[in-house]
Amino acid sequence: MKIKLRFSIHFILGLIAWLISMGLSIMLTVEVLLPALGLTEEMESYDLIVFLAFAVNIGLSSALFSWYFSSPIWLIITWISNLSREPAIPTNTNRIYTKKNKLKAPYRLYSEVITNIEELGVNLQQAELERAKLEELKRDWIAGISHDLKTPLTYISGYSALLLNEDYTWSSEEQRSFITEIMRKGKHMEDLIQDLSLSLQMNQNESVIPIHLEPSDVVEFIRSLLADTWNDPRLQAYDLNFHSDCDTLILSFDSKLLYRAIQNLIMNAILHNPPGTNISVHLSSENAHAATLIIKDTGVGMDQETLSHLFNKYDRGTTTNSKEFGTGLGMAIVKSLIVAHGGTISVQSKVSEGTTFFITLPKNTALNY
Repeated sequence: MKIKLRFSIHFILGLIAWLISMGLSIMLTVEVLLPALGLTEEMESYDLIVFLAFAVNIGLSSALFSWYFSSPIWLIITWISNLSREPAIPTNTNRIYTKKNKLKAPYRLYSEVITNIEELGVNLQQAELERAKLEELKRDWIAGISHDLKTPLTYISGYSALLLNEDYTWSSEEQRSFITEIMRKGKHMEDLIQDLSLSLQMNQNESVIPIHLEPSDVVEFIRSLLADTWNDPRLQAYDLNFHSDCDTLILSFDSKLLYRAIQNLIMNAILHNPPGTNISVHLSSENAHAATLIIKDTGVGMDQETLSHLFNKYDRGTTTNSKEFGTGLGMAIVKSLIVAHGGTISVQSKVSEGTTFFITLPKNTALNY
């Protein structure tokens, strides 16, 4: 029964009960109570006594009527007020239930409202827990960023000091090794700063990253990206392969940002898995409306808790022993970059069985470029 109809019925029945009870109480007072007390009509103050009795009966009946309808409303107002100050369900709500865990009669009138407020309280509690967890992740993230920026700087300073040491003459091979390491650490710092820059753009533009779409061959694009990745010394112990069911596929995409997204996924498959892991990249154009890119590895996989927070900001993951954790923004940015292209990204993973990412990119994008 809808609350409006239920309220109308309760109000009408309550009003009738109020009138009947008031009439009965007045009748009993005049016909029974007053004569029993020896008060008769011949007394000068009899009319005043009847009037007072009438007023008292009206007051008591009105108080009962008011309590029945206003007590739940007062509880609801207090409840909402408490929720506005603190996202917790008040402990005194037990008084509105019977021993059989059913609403007491006065509160049944507002059963939907009470149910909604209870759900609101639970949701606010959950939101508060998530907010506290996010704040903790932010603090850990800031500490991690400080460490991630400090570590490559330490390497760069150390190798630079060695190269500038006048007490020792380094061979060309040693100098090249030092400079290569300095360049690699500098590139790592650049990646960290790019992630922070993209994150700032996401926040300032309501999570929409500005992109510049241009038609290009995505097959050649991925081959070029993988060729760059193959040159990374860390990939030598991994089996990376690429397969496409078409030789050419023209899509509209931002080559710089899409490169960042796909490279991030591939490097995660390297950094988060042991040597010998097979990493396969497959491009399919069978769907008439979208191209599908599948990045699959046979590595350590992820548990359900990690998967549930994978695309969240500030989550740095728990499945790697790598010293280069990144910013904790990587997967959140990957998703934003794919979505900015009008595409989608999803993931499947099982512990000890590996991880598979599914990316779709529209073939006929309506975005301007």
